[in-house]
Amino acid sequence: MSQTPAPQDTVEILSANEVAAMLGVDRKTIYEAARNKQIPHRRLGRRLIFERQSLLSWLRDQPENG
Repeated sequence: MSQTPAPQDTVEILSANEVAAMLGVDRKTIYEAARNKQIPHRRLGRRLIFERQSLLSWLRDQPENG
């Protein structure tokens, strides 16, 4: 019998397109930020994948400009 993971155990994985839409930037901007190690990501084969919670934590830790 398998257990359903608790909500805190689930990991939401996003594509570069989804991250771009979430942040309101172009997909190329996401790829560039990943290439420059400016945004948390992982590589799965040739694909870049992003964990939603890691992105949210990263955003909170960024200094505010303005």
